[in-house]
Amino acid sequence: MAARVVRVILARKGMGYAELAKALESVGVEENERSLALRVMRGRVKFSLLLQILHVTHSTTPRLWLDALSLEDSWEARAAAVLDAERARHPTVSVGDLALRMVQLGASLSGKTLALHIEQGTISLPEFLQCVVALGSLSLDRYIDYDDLVAVARGAVAERSL
Repeated sequence: MAARVVRVILARKGMGYAELAKALESVGVEENERSLALRVMRGRVKFSLLLQILHVTHSTTPRLWLDALSLEDSWEARAAAVLDAERARHPTVSVGDLALRMVQLGASLSGKTLALHIEQGTISLPEFLQCVVALGSLSLDRYIDYDDLVAVARGAVAERSL
């Protein structure tokens, strides 16, 4: 699913990985076309890299994220601020509660580790997609169908219970 999100962004902008790698240089990401394509294909993308991709491709970002993305700070700090904005829609859900929900949805990390990643903005894109499902957020609907994310989460839960 993480790869699909990035591929949709690139397809909408008519960009390939070579152009993306070049554009990412402007925000300090040094990756060649091949390594970037492999990382995306394997789903080894940090959420902060997705934010950088949205930025350098001039893609439409969710309105909920605009304040977080306008911060003059690191991309990890912006990622943490986006996560705070998403969680703010559910004030009774603590970081720990969110991490536990993500574990129930098949996250491969412990709740404690996930909570740390959420707070520090070092969460991976696949983990963020689980976060989106756990919070019932439609923020990425422009790039991936929420129902598809839910189906993958249900599959992961069913697989774990076997």
